[in-house]
Amino acid sequence: MMRMALAFLVTACLAASAAPADEPSVTRITFPNGLRLLVRPEPGRGLVALTVVVRAGALEEMETPGVGQVLARVLLTGARNLSERKLARLVDEVGGSFSVTWDPDYTEIYVSTTSAQLRAAMELLAETLIEPRLDAARIAEARQQVADDAREAARNPFRAGYDRLVSMLHPGRPYGRPLLADPARLEQITPEQVQRFLEDWFVPSNMVLAVVGDVSVEQVRDAARLWFGRLKPSATPERRPPSAPPPPSSGPAILEMESGVTYVLAGAPASGLRSREYATDCIVAAVLGGGKASRMFQQIREEQGLVYELGTLYPPLLYHSHVVAYALSPAYLPAGFRDADPSFEQVRAALKASVDSLVQSPITEAELTRARNYLTGTYALRHQRLQERSKHLAWFEAMGLGWEFDRLFPEMLQSVTLEDVRRRARELFERSAVVVVVPRE
Repeated sequence: MMRMALAFLVTACLAASAAPADEPSVTRITFPNGLRLLVRPEPGRGLVALTVVVRAGALEEMETPGVGQVLARVLLTGARNLSERKLARLVDEVGGSFSVTWDPDYTEIYVSTTSAQLRAAMELLAETLIEPRLDAARIAEARQQVADDAREAARNPFRAGYDRLVSMLHPGRPYGRPLLADPARLEQITPEQVQRFLEDWFVPSNMVLAVVGDVSVEQVRDAARLWFGRLKPSATPERRPPSAPPPPSSGPAILEMESGVTYVLAGAPASGLRSREYATDCIVAAVLGGGKASRMFQQIREEQGLVYELGTLYPPLLYHSHVVAYALSPAYLPAGFRDADPSFEQVRAALKASVDSLVQSPITEAELTRARNYLTGTYALRHQRLQERSKHLAWFEAMGLGWEFDRLFPEMLQSVTLEDVRRRARELFERSAVVVVVPRE
């Protein structure tokens, strides 16, 4: 299974809950080659989840957009020491759950299985990362698959509108590129470029392996040493953080597409995960469009009866992110944008009014409390699965925040004051960008 195009959209904003007093402890082990291992035993269920996060994503593609995406796709197809037949057997042995996720900030490889299959799962992860097969035929097939996904995403009205908006919010920067590379650029990627990307970034000191489940620290340590110990040590590659984006300056962008619906999206630059303002911005986004008690839902859906779907997105990007408010409405454009039905203009005006209300009607103490509770519940639901618990440990550790960030984030939320959220609400949407996706005539 490959999840690339929408991985970072699904996690719109980290939410958090206080860690229970009896929460299992996490053991961190650093191997001589630089690989960091995190183990969190959770006895009793007979299951285990293994996640490797490599600190290499779209930010590292530089002048070769798509090279990391092609590598991520190839990882699923086998390795030099792992024939297609053996790969299929290993996947069957671990229960068939083997996936790769591509993100602007990282690459994630995940396996879940029973505790009895821990070593088989470790072998599967290690072999696909150490020596993946990068022959010309596999690279060509991977290029085609990624290109097909990119074309499909370009036909999706929401995805197309979102990509256009992000390009306006992060102009000329890696975060402003579509997550999936342009098919024309993909055709130019060579096996040599993919091999170089692997050698430069997929080194043990740039990886974190997190294992959560019904296993002991000793079991995981020994299995990881057996399979990942073969990775040769290498200097940690230096990542170049993108510069902060300027305030949006362009006017509304209109996209015409073959679609029976209309999307209105308004966005503004926001803090990245590393910022002290991140927790505050999460709360502002939740006040605006998180849940049925949010301002957007109450003002646009309940009071005016407009739109099918609405909400906010706040992708947890490492350095610089963005808050996006969106609304989906029926197709109201029988004669082009200038002759739009008044109902469509009403949707645009309603979305703008809801966003503007953050400044004109300051956030209340009740809204702050409600947003905290909403984020807490979202987090708790997301962490019900072993996969998410292992992913978050590896993710935060690989991003330089430390696995403890997953536990400390609730305290960050609780420390946000009413003055903080009111200040950030004013700053965030002082200047915004707007994209409207309309049906083609």
